[in-house]
Amino acid sequence: MFQENRKPALALLCMAQFVLVLDFAIVNVALPSIQRDLGFTDSALQWVVGAYALFFGGFLLIGGRLGDIVGRKRMFVGGLAVFTAASLVGGLATEPIVLVVARALQGLSAAAVSPAVLALIAAGYPEGKERAKAMGIFGAVASAGFTGGVLFGGILTELFGWRAVMFVNVPVGVALVLRAVKRLDADHVTHRTQRIDVPGAILVTAGMCALTYALTTATDHGWSAPGVVYPLIGAAVLLVAFFVLQTRSRNPLVPLSIFKIRGVVAGDSIAFLSGGVMSISTYFLTLYMQHGLGYSAIQTGVAFFPQAVVTVLSAKFVADLTGRVGPRPVLIGGAAFLTAGSAWLLTVPVGGSYWLHVLPGGVLIGLGVTVMMISTAVAATTGVDGPRMGLASGLYNSLRQLGVGLLLAVAVTAAVPTTDPQNIGSYHVAFGISTVLSVLIALIAAAVLPSGKPAPAKHKEKVDA
Repeated sequence: MFQENRKPALALLCMAQFVLVLDFAIVNVALPSIQRDLGFTDSALQWVVGAYALFFGGFLLIGGRLGDIVGRKRMFVGGLAVFTAASLVGGLATEPIVLVVARALQGLSAAAVSPAVLALIAAGYPEGKERAKAMGIFGAVASAGFTGGVLFGGILTELFGWRAVMFVNVPVGVALVLRAVKRLDADHVTHRTQRIDVPGAILVTAGMCALTYALTTATDHGWSAPGVVYPLIGAAVLLVAFFVLQTRSRNPLVPLSIFKIRGVVAGDSIAFLSGGVMSISTYFLTLYMQHGLGYSAIQTGVAFFPQAVVTVLSAKFVADLTGRVGPRPVLIGGAAFLTAGSAWLLTVPVGGSYWLHVLPGGVLIGLGVTVMMISTAVAATTGVDGPRMGLASGLYNSLRQLGVGLLLAVAVTAAVPTTDPQNIGSYHVAFGISTVLSVLIALIAAAVLPSGKPAPAKHKEKVDA
């Protein structure tokens, strides 16, 4: 369990997650300044964001499983230290390749830290009200990091230049590493001698990296480009080979028996779909406010602030409700908020009003995302025994991240967004896709998740963290 006072440890873990999520979004606003200063070409600039996404998404699953085997504290502290060092290198970069490599290292280290955070929380708090409350804080902080990234990125870039979005991680990262070394105990797990499924790790990591690469480039080059088609084919072959190997391996990286747990299947599926709703709504609302309403980068960031406020204010209620009644009814209600918000945004007109056409839908989606961040994490770790908690966390994070990239790429391809403020049809297509995804979430929650509070896992692991 956590040490005597849980709150400082939980705050430490959530702060680390906040930094990781924030850093995914914070760089976007600084991209024009980065391009001017370092001389990025238009095609290369996407890899300032893409390198982070590629290594984060590609290594999440192996990062979670390694946490089970070598210790979650080691993964947390080591990953955070590398993330901090990479941020310093990125802030000092004078050549494009240096910044891209630094961003790749940030993504790689984030893939070690993020599953460890969720696994430490899930293993440290028993199922039910205590875990739901902890997940509530975790979900609120993560959501605030996602929505706050655009705002903080705009402010830092405007006042101090683009390098500030990298340097800001350094003092925070150093403080978190020092605190973690002192505050977190080593994991007392009984399976450290377990061997890593090296062939499986290579196959799934290569497959996820190929898939993430294809999704990253598809947005700019289209689905028919060779640089998208070949990685997609490669990803499919690698991932199929991985799952075949898992059925035959004595020591599989992903024991397929974990998918017999209904909470894992439903929680991960909903995380995948809700990641898409969140990324689609954020991306297309950003475009609509900047191109349709004429907002600046900072104005756009401020316009997302109400969503962050709603997330923070509603998190405790959502967590308490999830602990009392279980994730199923809460997720159905959250899906209703997502559906209503996405449907509201279907009404955005040419030259619309932020207060009438954007804010209500954004707030409704913010409420739905709060539910998804908390209740899916609870569902995806319910019924999982301690030795597989890192695996469950890695699966959850991988599916959620995959949903963010894949479903956004599908929406961008279908909607074909442009800078023409008169082309309102692209926004209607995108928010229509978001509405359909929200309805699917409700159906999965109702059909797959068991009703009531699930029974605890039979084999629990004591983790001093």
